[in-house]
Amino acid sequence: MTVVDDLLDQTNLLHKLISIPKDFDSNENNKKVIAKKSVRASEKNQWKHSKRGSLTNVSKDGFTLEAPSRYDSWAPGDPTDGDYVGYGNTKASLKIDNENWQEYDRLAFKINTKCSEVINPNIIFEIHNDGKQKIPDQYNREGYHVINLINNCEKTYFLNISDLPREKITEIGFSYEINGSYMDIPGEYKVELKNISLQKVLDVTPTHGWEPNKISYSHDGYQNDERKVAIVSADDSNVEFSIIDAETKNTVLNKKIKNLSNGLGNFKILDFSDFDQSGIYQIKLGDKITAPFKIGTYEDIWVKSIPKVLNFIYGERCGYPVLGIHGTCHEDVIAKKDGKTISYNGGWHDAGDLSQQLIHSAEATQALFRIANATDNQKLSERLLEEGNWGLDFIFKTDFGNGFHATSAGVSRWTDNMIGTMDDALARVHDNPYENFLLSSILADISQQKIIGQDMKKRLEQLSVSYFEIALKRFKQAPYEKEPIMWEHTYNTSKAIYNATIVIAAGNCYSVTKNEKYLSTVIEFMNRMINCQESKGLELFDGTILKGMFYRDASHKVLQHFNHQAREMLFAQAFSTALKLPISDVLRDIWKYRARDYGAYLLYLRKFTYPYPMISSGVYLDSENTDKESFDVQHLLIDDSAYSEYETQLKAGVQISKHAYVRRFPVWFSFRGNDSVILSTANSAAIMGRLLKNEELMNLANAQLRWIIGNNPFDQSLMFGEGNNYQQEYSNSSGDMVGELPVGIETKDDEDVPYWPQFNNATYKEVWIVAATKWLSTVSELIK
Repeated sequence: MTVVDDLLDQTNLLHKLISIPKDFDSNENNKKVIAKKSVRASEKNQWKHSKRGSLTNVSKDGFTLEAPSRYDSWAPGDPTDGDYVGYGNTKASLKIDNENWQEYDRLAFKINTKCSEVINPNIIFEIHNDGKQKIPDQYNREGYHVINLINNCEKTYFLNISDLPREKITEIGFSYEINGSYMDIPGEYKVELKNISLQKVLDVTPTHGWEPNKISYSHDGYQNDERKVAIVSADDSNVEFSIIDAETKNTVLNKKIKNLSNGLGNFKILDFSDFDQSGIYQIKLGDKITAPFKIGTYEDIWVKSIPKVLNFIYGERCGYPVLGIHGTCHEDVIAKKDGKTISYNGGWHDAGDLSQQLIHSAEATQALFRIANATDNQKLSERLLEEGNWGLDFIFKTDFGNGFHATSAGVSRWTDNMIGTMDDALARVHDNPYENFLLSSILADISQQKIIGQDMKKRLEQLSVSYFEIALKRFKQAPYEKEPIMWEHTYNTSKAIYNATIVIAAGNCYSVTKNEKYLSTVIEFMNRMINCQESKGLELFDGTILKGMFYRDASHKVLQHFNHQAREMLFAQAFSTALKLPISDVLRDIWKYRARDYGAYLLYLRKFTYPYPMISSGVYLDSENTDKESFDVQHLLIDDSAYSEYETQLKAGVQISKHAYVRRFPVWFSFRGNDSVILSTANSAAIMGRLLKNEELMNLANAQLRWIIGNNPFDQSLMFGEGNNYQQEYSNSSGDMVGELPVGIETKDDEDVPYWPQFNNATYKEVWIVAATKWLSTVSELIK
């Protein structure tokens, strides 16, 4: 029985969530403490309560924080319509007299959790620094840490503060966002907290920089023919390493370690690219040895991640009882149009919160059908189809007709499911043409998967053509119309991406109908898309010419890049769709030439992060911050300081010409984390690799998966429950779920180096269905 079959059997075909691995965070318990200092209240500075709930059993060493699971009124200062709020907050805080905590690198505290009917008991720790660098930061991200607690359990929790500014600490606090209960059954939040201490440990875990912690390698493995590299610190004294058979422990390869110095730093490289024999192996370096990993096909390596990601997606279901998390939910999140009202529940919750996005659920649906079509495991394929049909149901349900859809709702609470009470939420309803083009392309693509039944195929084809016709009519009236509100998650769409989406949708409509008018539309918008592409080339400092990248529009003023929402793969899908159609040889030659340029650009971006497999975010021009309209749709929730910080962030990257820079991580401000960005690019590289029959592009796609599953400086898997050495993430509403993926590794301030603090908060540590969707999309492209 395979690992996948075993998981399916254990969980009743993933109708029960995969169990959370026990003691996954036990490494912290085993660290040697070499210095310690208690953090206690005093006569001058005592624990103070604020907001709702109550603070009891207060002593110098701790307190009890309590609150009911919900209130029947909004908290003072919250929006009166309840948009994106819970039922208030209960908080305990302690003033600190400007203490310097730099001598210590870890906090510890003991919490006894005694909640009832609270779906995911958690607590928010916050810390304030009034030194050179203020904490919390201007976006209220840095300095907040959300811990998912174990109910009916007393446990010591640790927090790594080694890279947090802490030379002038003025306050700490513990709080809870009150967000409802299981099926609105009256409940209580109650935690007892004590024994807060500062600690210095012997082996602090690095959270910042390129220098690897231990051995950086792909926990799940490497494809037979790709470059296989593991990385260790330049300080490591070993001169050779071994690959050993994980079962027999026999050595199968001995090699010398290579030294590398480049713009990222100094490293030692364990290169075993010439070993391509399929099997399960370990890396041995002196007295260090890794956990086992595979060498094999793409499917060998990644197939066991599929049910885990599916587990996370299932755990995010909205409107459906998920055993172990919640009952039926959000029946009173409603959408209204022309006298009609629907419950806007279904699909999947978007992230760590409980928001809902039609487009995100639609993209997840497409990914589920694609991976179901690609995998050879029949049971897994059928379960993926079931989940995909849950997504289709939501798309159908939210269609008000004539191009209007219920599109999104900002929700961060468990409601009472009763329409007409104070906690109801109202979903947004729009007929934006871009969303109709995108939905058309998604439904038509699903209809063409081999696993679709004839009745559903016909239904999807009809809807996709209908959505396209409605969108095109509206587009002709108001070309490239913007989203009506920034909370719509297609808000950053450029004209270049818009053109690509129309190409895909029109091409799919042609495949469905064979109507020549759709072919004409493909030609028109494909030409518009490549008009946004750099074709002449930028002359670089090294004398080479760089071309193939896209600008946001045909003016060529602002290059296309992404910092949160990312749909890079739409360029590749457009090339792939268009080049399969019956077009003239002249057009085919032009478009294929442009496709090769685009593929070459993607390969160019990999060299700036070697020896790590992560692809750089892209090329930026130094004048892009002067285009305020473009800047403001790309970067949300910013102030005027972002325009000057843009220049600072560029200079932290690599200058490649007089006006162009490569950033390894995106230029970003409030919204940080690059999983979606690199997975979108990975999906694009895989599609282009298949289209151009280019193995380097396929391996580039695979490399992004390796980065996420351990081949990063922190030797940490970002997918909870996959690989090894993973941490709790920001999943404050539903709790930890195997297979969850966060928004991704961020950078500190204006730097261009990886930063992965233990602090769980939005956005970088927040679990996100978008990252899960793009993971499945990339794997499906690799294994099909």
